[in-house]
Amino acid sequence: MTRTFTVASLIVCAGVANAADLYYQDFSTQGVGYSTSVAEFSDGAGDFFTQTNGSNVGSFISYLGADGSYFAGMDLDGEGAGLPLILTTDTFDISGATNLQFAIDLAEDDDGGNQDWDSSDFVSVEYSIDGGSWMSIFNVMNDGSAFNTAPLVNGVEVTETFSTFMADLSSLSGSTMALRLVWNLNAGDEDLAIDNISLTGDLAVVPLPPAAWAGLGMLGLMGAARLRRK
Repeated sequence: MTRTFTVASLIVCAGVANAADLYYQDFSTQGVGYSTSVAEFSDGAGDFFTQTNGSNVGSFISYLGADGSYFAGMDLDGEGAGLPLILTTDTFDISGATNLQFAIDLAEDDDGGNQDWDSSDFVSVEYSIDGGSWMSIFNVMNDGSAFNTAPLVNGVEVTETFSTFMADLSSLSGSTMALRLVWNLNAGDEDLAIDNISLTGDLAVVPLPPAAWAGLGMLGLMGAARLRRK
């Protein structure tokens, strides 16, 4: 199930921060919590940019360890789309959150052991705070070779098995955030699958004022009185 979390106020002691899910996307429902720059598509084989569970893309595509449905793209201009293509999350609330942490699961079909990414291929993972400019979190790209090497994130290979890649965004703050992935994959067998996009942060919790604590105390006394009357 796709979960997009809205932060709720918590009542605990002053000075305490609790970790919270600010955004989570598992692509269980097409088009919920995200949008795409073109209509999602698949030719049932090797040209696709869509939410999928594997049933509407080529059976030769292999992503291991998928957690239900996910989103994937391959040969993005094969059906006439102009590159790059963009997947953008809904804007979500980060007000009051600190220690922001980003995570995403990535996989890439390795075509039976071959590596396919060229130097012109990339998927850029970006954020925007309060409607401002898009800024890079990290890029998925090859090692700079002209042709046919593995996609990497900061030197770590993206394989056919879904693995989690994380980024520390603790220096950031604001009221709202959106995330996006900019895809430039323009040849056969160059692909990427994504799942479980999340942003978490710590929320400082606001203590109840003395009057509220007094009110809670009165409620407790009233409850105890009712119990005694039974």
